[in-house]
Amino acid sequence: MVSMFSYLTSCTYLLSRDEFISRKYKMEEMYQMFVEGDDSWKSISQNEDPFTEDENKETTIGTVSISLKSLGYLFEQEQTFTITNYQGAPKGELRVEYFPCKEDGSLITEDDDVFVDDPDSLIGQPLQFVLKIPYARGIPKRFENVFCRYKCFLDSDYSTTSTITGVNPEYGYTKMHSCKPVTDQFVDYLEKSNLVIEVVGTQIPVPMKEGDMRTTKQLMNSNFSQTTTPRALMDPEKQAIMSELDSTKKRADKQQNKLVKVQELLDSAKANNQDSISVEDLQKILESNANSMGIAVA
Repeated sequence: MVSMFSYLTSCTYLLSRDEFISRKYKMEEMYQMFVEGDDSWKSISQNEDPFTEDENKETTIGTVSISLKSLGYLFEQEQTFTITNYQGAPKGELRVEYFPCKEDGSLITEDDDVFVDDPDSLIGQPLQFVLKIPYARGIPKRFENVFCRYKCFLDSDYSTTSTITGVNPEYGYTKMHSCKPVTDQFVDYLEKSNLVIEVVGTQIPVPMKEGDMRTTKQLMNSNFSQTTTPRALMDPEKQAIMSELDSTKKRADKQQNKLVKVQELLDSAKANNQDSISVEDLQKILESNANSMGIAVA
């Protein structure tokens, strides 16, 4: 990626390698016209000018990367993530929540006593989960028309929140996603891939004062000095680890709940002077999982 800064608007844009090379050739052509005394380069339209950019161009403010491993065990996840830009610098926070649910859309709760010990056990079943983006906080003031977008699994189109201007936008976004049926590929996606949510907006043009003008070299030195440390760049990884620890704790709690129910079954048998317990009752406790709920992931 190439960073492009406009002195006319104080806006920064990111260009792909191909887009930059295309502009570079246009710059060389304009310079050659200048050398040859051809003034036609002065009449190039703004749309064709390689040194300018549309002020209304949507810009990625930053992203959050979310682990979906918890879904493989039918656990919910609620967390506030740091929005980081391409340099790893924080640009606000985004609240994201997801909940596995049943086919009718109702959420799975602890009372349902659903337990998945191995995500592979979901293969062949429908799966559903609800993704929520309630709000963002601390969006830089120089951005307006801010919205979030993402693609889940094999989605070809973006799922998008409403567009809101302000440093603390309230999105109230909710969407149900489905995988019918769960495949090896989807389980692998949950285990190894992250859901990336982009926070996008348009920049508010602010003409730079003449005294603040800097050369390209000065700008590059300034950007280099402001580049975040590797520790800051690790923030998304830290968030993924926290999510994994939370998922592990929930699985341990579920296992402990099974042991408690087995103990209750034994205590009941002793209280009734029974020398044995029902294999069927024990099996129900040990094998309680998504199969018993007819669960689909959204």
